[in-house]
Amino acid sequence: MPLILPKEGIFELEEKRSRFIGRCAPVTMEAEARQYIESIRAIEKGANHNVFAYSVTEGNIIRFNDDGEPSGTAGMPVLNVLDKAGITNWVCVVTRYFGGTLLGAGGLVRAYTKAAKGAMDDAGPEMQVFYKQYRVTCEYSQFDKVKYNFDKWGVEILEVEYTERCTVYVQVRDELAVPFLDGAFYEREEIIEYSQRT
Repeated sequence: MPLILPKEGIFELEEKRSRFIGRCAPVTMEAEARQYIESIRAIEKGANHNVFAYSVTEGNIIRFNDDGEPSGTAGMPVLNVLDKAGITNWVCVVTRYFGGTLLGAGGLVRAYTKAAKGAMDDAGPEMQVFYKQYRVTCEYSQFDKVKYNFDKWGVEILEVEYTERCTVYVQVRDELAVPFLDGAFYEREEIIEYSQRT
């Protein structure tokens, strides 16, 4: 299951007097990612570099930029941190204030990696679980059987209405929808699909 960032994360470190500030945030569209990057550039306008990376599932968009650092030493390491962690829909900006001492390619990769990972950890990645809600209708004589099967499949009953027939409102984790849909002794209609964190 995918992981998401529930909030912005911030982390700061110093390497040979260079100051690195990592920031990660959740986004759902590329425009949000770009807006976040520009907001950090405005806050940290005196910085030497504002390296960024982002990944958005809508349109399968992945971007990164070294912002003047040697190629492959900044943007790609930032991207790798969140990508390998399995995070979806995120943006990360790592700001660097140069301290006067060159870090070398290996030192830059390590520093940008640490800053991105620290910001990601501070945001506290959480599992995203997908659910569907259904309206189920059955005869009174079938209700006990319906309820038994719901208990067996881990289907949560939200509400029951007793009219001419039983109407049951339930929510089902996406991966359980297939056995749930196999029930031949009731009618069902999908109401909504949504996701939530665990």
